[in-house]
Amino acid sequence: MSRALSLVRMTMPYSRRFGAALLSGCVLFCALAACASTQERVAEPRVNADSTAPAHVADLPASAFRNANGSPRLRDDRYAFVRRRIVPLLEQWSRDSRLRVDPAYVTALILKESGGDTLAVSGAPALGLAQLTASADSDMRLMVTEYHFQWMAPEVNRWPRYAPVRASTATASTVDSLLARGVVSSPNEYLFDPVTSARAAVFWIRLLENKWTTNFWPGGYGPSVRARLNGGKPLTQNQMFDLVTVSYNRGYIEVKALVDRYGALWTSHLSELTGGRAEAADYLERVRAYTVLLQGAARDSSAR
Repeated sequence: MSRALSLVRMTMPYSRRFGAALLSGCVLFCALAACASTQERVAEPRVNADSTAPAHVADLPASAFRNANGSPRLRDDRYAFVRRRIVPLLEQWSRDSRLRVDPAYVTALILKESGGDTLAVSGAPALGLAQLTASADSDMRLMVTEYHFQWMAPEVNRWPRYAPVRASTATASTVDSLLARGVVSSPNEYLFDPVTSARAAVFWIRLLENKWTTNFWPGGYGPSVRARLNGGKPLTQNQMFDLVTVSYNRGYIEVKALVDRYGALWTSHLSELTGGRAEAADYLERVRAYTVLLQGAARDSSAR
């Protein structure tokens, strides 16, 4: 009996220690799970402005924005111009109930697209601050004839367009030459006017979002993609972000074809849009990183 009692006394401290360790482990697990959940909420970027509070763009230094290899993305003067001239307008436009595009998202997209260079010309060629193409502009002019977006049409149709930079034969070198000679500039081509270019980007993002969330566009883009991704259920914030962002960069027709082929794994095959190169994947990752950075900082400053 005394031996058994002694054994019990010997094992009790170990039992208590084991119980305490188990309890500590559970507490740590719960804390980590809560932290992960918080990070997940903070790190989920959104295209639409938050309807519960006025959206704003956090004032971060230019050095906060890096390329995938860690090199600086922005020149200080170009970033300062975007902050001073474009961001206040994006914040103002986000309060328009017909648009409601988050200004931090548009800022992130512009910073990745052009780095704040108002005369940027890519190989596509995509032009100006928001790097829209002539084909995207043509699509936009057609889409604003739809009933829900006819309010956009008078403004969109007023924007000046210079035909030679929109010709099917126009190349980046052609456009660069026209810019260098002063033949094309912001008065005769809206894509080189930074304010109008940013406004067009907001319009285009709203149209792309609507392309994926509604059923009335020809081609069945929304129903088809929602069926492949969610069994027909509404898109999540992350799904919406990916669809709109890659559509802006590569075109909604190409995005739909990729979703049709790979379903929920479509973003793992973005290299197929760029001939095996990582450009499209890098684009999505950088816009996501910049958006999370700006939206997270805005949320933190609002919580103070």
